[in-house]
Amino acid sequence: MPSKKEEILSYRSRDGVRLRGLLRKSDVEPLRGNAILAHGLNNDKDEDGSFVRLSQLLARNGYNVMRFDFRGHGDSKGNTQDVTVSGELSDFERTVQVLEEKTGTRGNLTIVASSFGASSSILYTSKNERLVTKLVLWNPVLDYDKTFLHAETPWGRTYFNPQGYKRLETLGYVTIPTTEFHIGRAMVDEFRKIKPYRILSKFKIPVLTIHGTLDQSVPYSVSAKYGRPNSRSRFISHDCDHQFIGMEDTVIRETVNWILTDK
Repeated sequence: MPSKKEEILSYRSRDGVRLRGLLRKSDVEPLRGNAILAHGLNNDKDEDGSFVRLSQLLARNGYNVMRFDFRGHGDSKGNTQDVTVSGELSDFERTVQVLEEKTGTRGNLTIVASSFGASSSILYTSKNERLVTKLVLWNPVLDYDKTFLHAETPWGRTYFNPQGYKRLETLGYVTIPTTEFHIGRAMVDEFRKIKPYRILSKFKIPVLTIHGTLDQSVPYSVSAKYGRPNSRSRFISHDCDHQFIGMEDTVIRETVNWILTDK
């Protein structure tokens, strides 16, 4: 649910998908910059409440904050089977444009991405690094092969397995267990081609990566290896699972403190 200080925005991606976002303008002056929050797969703009609290804190510290639903998620339109990395990148690019139009600003952008939200965030940053000031990654998906195709974690192995690949061949999608989220063939094909960790490794901007050592969904080892791409970056680990259960406030506080620190 939006807070009283958030404006509900409805807009279309460049390929015509209706998207929904929430914009909270800075509570204070002077303005420090803009922030966009990118949620994970089969989640939404609230990110289990963490993005709601993070948005409030950033706004109180001088940021315009936009949190939004990718296509096929939350209040945005689209079928989950049609979700792709390229489609989410299109959603992200359009959301940046809407944020700039609504605030009359450009650049000085901080991105906070959770899990699969890292995909579009890293791709956007690689194309617009001069506009992005800082990038924060929470339990990021950096290696599609180890997360999905040849999953190294229990979560991925529950559906990317021989039975799942057979369903992909016959039905055109695999289903995330206990959900109605279908990962379609087009995105699986992208998984074989795109290497987010390689792209991230070339970044010069400050990157903060926070990852749970007990993550059962996304391999911690990948973040530990690639999550600090340069000397201006930082890597933090916590003994918790993918949702940061019990550590949410700590992670939010670490994120805000790092964003507010000059680098």
